Amino acid sequence: MKFAIMGTGVMGRGWIAQCAMCGHEVHAYDSSAGALTGVVDACVGFAGKAAKKFKIEDPQLASKTKGNIHVHTKLEDFVAAAKGCDVFFEVIFEDLELKCSVLRELVPQLPDNVYFWSNTSSLNIDVLGEASGRPKKAIVCHGMNPVPLMVGVELVPCVKTSPETVEHARKTLQERKKLPFVAPNSPGFGVNHTSLGHPQGTFKLSDFVSSPTMLRVALEMYQASSDPRLYPPAILVRMVKDGAFGPATGKGFYDWSDPRNPKPRDMSEYRVKTAEDLTGALK
Repeated sequence: MKFAIMGTGVMGRGWIAQCAMCGHEVHAYDSSAGALTGVVDACVGFAGKAAKKFKIEDPQLASKTKGNIHVHTKLEDFVAAAKGCDVFFEVIFEDLELKCSVLRELVPQLPDNVYFWSNTSSLNIDVLGEASGRPKKAIVCHGMNPVPLMVGVELVPCVKTSPETVEHARKTLQERKKLPFVAPNSPGFGVNHTSLGHPQGTFKLSDFVSSPTMLRVALEMYQASSDPRLYPPAILVRMVKDGAFGPATGKGFYDWSDPRNPKPRDMSEYRVKTAEDLTGALK
């Protein structure tokens, strides 16, 4: 199979690595030149970690993974390559307006047989499916982070998603040693409402996801549900304002100055003690 993957952040790289190490041709693109830097090396590194965890004995795995990845710096080249792919996989950060804008522009240019997958962890697939122009072939394939090392994948169909599309995604993922499970198209789906026993724990996982992404997810869940329990916590707002994004900036809930040995931080500076503190956090 051939995959066109839009977005090369943490999750994008995880999916690129997963597909490439399984023998699929992958075409990748990101509008940010910085996000494209080091993509191939990062994916080869993911493949090595997956080989160690799952005891994959293949001395050629690194070279095969590298050879299957094609990074495009020009959008027009990426779109041309995507026209020959089986799946267009959108892995853009959690911004509904941006995702829909990209989908409206790109997906209609692709042949009708191409499936549309989204890695969103919280956004309404009904909206994304309609934006793509092919809701029958649209489905959320939300991988656990990091994708090559975690087997769970949340599948969320939209109202118009065909049974054939669900089965295609399920079978494709199972053949790649994943454990797909269907979740409802409700705010946050299933994973963001429950614990799946992530080995790194809630706060370390939050750092891996990054505080800006966590803030976007929380806001989307609140806006979709109007549930006050889901309103973004002030501590998260203050962390984003302070640049405490996680490993990328060296600090989050953990101190990441030594990435191999992150240490929990004293988070008292982010506590909201007065009304003035709260006002400042939300400005």
